[in-house]
Amino acid sequence: MARVRRGRGPAAGERLALVWIEAGAARGAGRMVSNGARSRAAERGYGLEEFTLKEAGDRPGRLADILIARGMAGVVFGPVFGRARVDIAWPWERFAMAVVGTAEWGVGLSRAAHHHYEAMREALARVEAAGARRPAAWIDGPTNERAHRGWQAAWSVYAPKGAAGRLWMTDGKESVAEAGRWLAEKRPDALVVSDPGKAEKLRAAGWRSEAGRLVVLDWREKGGFPGVDQGYATIAGYAVDLVVAQLQRNERGLPEPPRALLFPGRWVEGGDDR
Repeated sequence: MARVRRGRGPAAGERLALVWIEAGAARGAGRMVSNGARSRAAERGYGLEEFTLKEAGDRPGRLADILIARGMAGVVFGPVFGRARVDIAWPWERFAMAVVGTAEWGVGLSRAAHHHYEAMREALARVEAAGARRPAAWIDGPTNERAHRGWQAAWSVYAPKGAAGRLWMTDGKESVAEAGRWLAEKRPDALVVSDPGKAEKLRAAGWRSEAGRLVVLDWREKGGFPGVDQGYATIAGYAVDLVVAQLQRNERGLPEPPRALLFPGRWVEGGDDR
């Protein structure tokens, strides 16, 4: 019906742009973002082409000119993984746009992102259901900051009394020996960690427990641990929806107010997490 009101659907060959601000962000989790955005764009009748700021000599204005020259009015900005804030000089008034992820931008853009707060709440509920009464958490500090301290906030509200001192936020460079010393000091009966890498270090440091008491907040299929699948592909698809809706309404520029779609992810039971 939206296309009927427009009087037409997308023109044949009309494309959206997926723009990566950080070099290398399109790898790893970025591939899931790319696949999800491409699939949803196709469902909506659009093609999708990827661009990196580096390819334009790290000049945002030049990249914007390239998109305009190619007739691309819809832009999805991919997530950033190495910073908490993005500030670029971009002709915002020329495009319909949305951001994937929770990083702050210097302007108010609509976004689709993972709900880190709800993910931590879910993880705590799961370890409590498994019988834990003294959980501890080891999370990535930069990711927590980029997520508006969502993991930290949920831990402070939903973790059992006395758990504040068992929250360890680091920069990801800790050794197995350091993880072992932390385990010995805190003596937890369950662990919530931000990623499978930390789970592996803790297991190498001697962690053993009943099943269901080591969970990850960013579940990956190869990790073998239960946790929250953040749903990168799904989130990217909803970012595409935000852009397409603007195009259908013939809107360009910064929205007022910007829309924020937050998704708590999907709980996945892992393998032997003991």
